[in-house]
Amino acid sequence: MKPTIGLITFEPQLPAIVRSLEPKFNEEIAAIHIAQPNPINDEEIITAATTLAEICDILITRAIPARLLNGRLSIPIVTYPITFRDILESLYRAQKKGNLVGMILPANGDYDLGCWPEILGITVIKELYQSRKDMMKAIASLKAKGVNVIVGGGLVEKYATTAGLEHEIMQTSEETALQYIRKAIDIVQAIHQERHYLERVQTLLDVTHEGIILLNKGGNITYVNNPCSQIFKLTKNSMVGKQLYAVLENTLTPESNTAFKNTFSNQITDRCIGKLLHLRDGTAILCNMAPINTSEGDTFVAFIEASQLQKMEYGVRHQLAARGLKAKFSLDDIIGKSAALERAKLQTRAFAATDSTVLIYGETGTGKELFAHAMHQLGNRRQHPFIAINCSALPKELIESELFGYEEGAFTGARKKGKQGLFELAHGGTIFLDEIGTLPLDAQTKLLRVIQEKEVIRLGASQIIPVDVRIIAATNRDLEEEVQKGSFREDLFYRLNVLSLQLPPLRERGEDVLLLFNHFFGEFCRRFGFNLAPPESEEQQLLLAYHWPGNIRELRNFTERYVVLGSYSSDTAGLLKKLYAELKRCQHNSQPPKTNNPVLWLEGLQEDKKAGAGKRELPAGNGASDAQKQQQTPVMGEIIDFLNLTEKEFLGAIGEKFNWRKKAMAAALGVSTTTLWRKLKKTGLAGRHK
Repeated sequence: MKPTIGLITFEPQLPAIVRSLEPKFNEEIAAIHIAQPNPINDEEIITAATTLAEICDILITRAIPARLLNGRLSIPIVTYPITFRDILESLYRAQKKGNLVGMILPANGDYDLGCWPEILGITVIKELYQSRKDMMKAIASLKAKGVNVIVGGGLVEKYATTAGLEHEIMQTSEETALQYIRKAIDIVQAIHQERHYLERVQTLLDVTHEGIILLNKGGNITYVNNPCSQIFKLTKNSMVGKQLYAVLENTLTPESNTAFKNTFSNQITDRCIGKLLHLRDGTAILCNMAPINTSEGDTFVAFIEASQLQKMEYGVRHQLAARGLKAKFSLDDIIGKSAALERAKLQTRAFAATDSTVLIYGETGTGKELFAHAMHQLGNRRQHPFIAINCSALPKELIESELFGYEEGAFTGARKKGKQGLFELAHGGTIFLDEIGTLPLDAQTKLLRVIQEKEVIRLGASQIIPVDVRIIAATNRDLEEEVQKGSFREDLFYRLNVLSLQLPPLRERGEDVLLLFNHFFGEFCRRFGFNLAPPESEEQQLLLAYHWPGNIRELRNFTERYVVLGSYSSDTAGLLKKLYAELKRCQHNSQPPKTNNPVLWLEGLQEDKKAGAGKRELPAGNGASDAQKQQQTPVMGEIIDFLNLTEKEFLGAIGEKFNWRKKAMAAALGVSTTTLWRKLKKTGLAGRHK
């Protein structure tokens, strides 16, 4: 807020000077109000100052009116003195009116004129004054000494005229006026800042749960905050100014009063913490006292109700218990730069902007849970709980009670007072259901109700509990096939599969293998405190020839094995090659597990070609029905003709054979139509007919 400045002056030319300076302060002040009362009329000066005080934040004037107004105004007063420059300029003007000059100055504004009177060709006789009476005596004394002209302030003009003497007013220069307007602005700004600071402190003291009292050196109360007034059920005015003991005597029980007086004294030199007291209405309070390191010897006293402490303790325990319900990973924690991974990250960002249900597909070890964490972190529920649960890890008998909770006595061994389910704990946030394909059918039915109705019913209860939870599910199974088998509800599948995120396996992220290996290498070296050098880049190229069926988890385990064994060897040369050979032997010479799926078999064949592996056996069957096997038999017989084809050519040939009928193609290949569509889209064949 811009300050408003008031000015009381007896100088006739000063108002014009101040008005000329106002434009320089347009951005800093609201206005300058000027009054020119009669300098020898105290009542007129006081009236003018009182009027200005009602509309101004600060007042500027000379020393004599400032002394007159001291204690009468609610705003600060800035006094501007007579400067040496002002004196010299007035003497220069006075020498034109006479060579014997009398100069009247305030006692605290005397200056040594040096050789200036001689330079100006005049003689100067000085008189100093403390009050207006002194000024009248000084003028009479100078007149008796035969001075020709009197030099002084605006008040001197009145008395000199009365004495019949020539006079010259010491005019305030523009430079002096500028300086003291600036000083007034600085003072007001400092006062506003201090006031704002005190208001903030007052607000902080009032919003705390503690009742706070400040005592002066004599033990009298100088400050009380609102909570303290509420604890003791007394007004602030009835407490301030009184002895603390006198106030507490009427509010504490006699036993607590005695204990308080025995523990504390007026002069507190050390902290006194946690004294339990009881009010007469039965309220238990804790009292803390501590000295404040000031010259005044103040004391800080704080009271808090014991019930408030209990609530705070409960809140802390609840928050500590909920610390495990937060997402721990972001997209930055997902290592890799391959195009396939970047596409998955881009989709994650897009899906995070919605509250729609997401179904994450991916093989074991591809990082489905990390992507679920990251999606929650990017969404508008990030400040709320994130709960991850592996559906396959829970016994069938407990999965419903864990997900939806139970009431007391719902079953043998149930907790007293029951238990919240994970959906209740995740209210407002996200729940991640990993391995959703293993969820029993009866639990699937309840999950469908939660998604549709946004409410849960605990086991053994009849009360409906509304919940607002975003669901992210994940699976490494083909849920469409599970639906066809009858092991997964079709309606639940469509409820979950609103947004679909397909995570690429590590074999489709070739350029990320070495990046991940070196990341895990550094992580394990730091964790175990080993100082190992990573294997040479040429040696690391071996890792690119492996298809990593266990994906990132398998690569991480391999890296940990390398770091641990490398720490016991003085020379790690050849260690990576040795471990890689063991890995190949464990995985049947690095061939992927035999698959009944020709498309996946073809991918494995391409990997074998890159790695220089030998001939691969043809897939025997595809896990489809007998009718489907009969239908696809000719296709299986013709695969040999496609051994040298690309995946696009392979799928194109199958498409031509079945006239691009997607269901027939999917049945022949033993995959879902979703998987087929993804393959066709990847190879640019998605736009073919039917």
